[in-house]
This record gives sequence, C-alpha cells and structure tokens, in this order.
Amino acid sequence: MEDVFSSAYCVLAASSAEGQKDGFLIPQRANKFVTYEKSGQPFYACQFMDDFKAQVLNGSLSKRGWVMQERALAHRTIFFTDTQTYWECGEGIRCETLTKIDK
Repeated sequence: MEDVFSSAYCVLAASSAEGQKDGFLIPQRANKFVTYEKSGQPFYACQFMDDFKAQVLNGSLSKRGWVMQERALAHRTIFFTDTQTYWECGEGIRCETLTKIDK
C-alpha cells in the first residue's frame, strides 16, 4: 500500500461516510454564506464552520486502522465532510472558506 498512496497524485477521503456503503458526494448540511445588502451591492459573509479536528481527525473514517497509512503516505488529500471540503498537502490544510487550518 505504500506504493499506492505515496505515488498517488491526490487521495480522496470520504470523511462524511459512516460506513463502506455510504456515498460521500452528498448535499452539505451547513449553509455557508449569508448575503447582506450594503449600498445596493450584495455582500457575502461566510459563517465560521472550520473544525478539521472534529470533522476529519475525529471523524468516522479516521477511526479505521488503515486510514493512518493513507494520511501519512499521501502527498495531497481531499477530505469530503458533511459540512465542507478540506484539502491537505505539504503546505498545510485549507478548507472551502479559504481558511488555513493549524495542524
């Protein structure tokens, strides 16, 4: 498995799946953006919902033993959760709200 994960360009992680039969491209439950009107122009603000630890590190996928080698060996990973998508690479972790997450 070392060759598979370390040679992959990007690994997709179904972090929102509770089991092997669950899909991961599901409608997200969080309402991300709030629209305000300011001087006749729309203004978009994002609600805070960045919780990589709860959604990925402590999520159901991370409780499976083989996931540790995936995370340790992969150069890039996209994590699909039920609230948003995170991506991790050698430069850190980012999410849909463009926040840089501390490890």
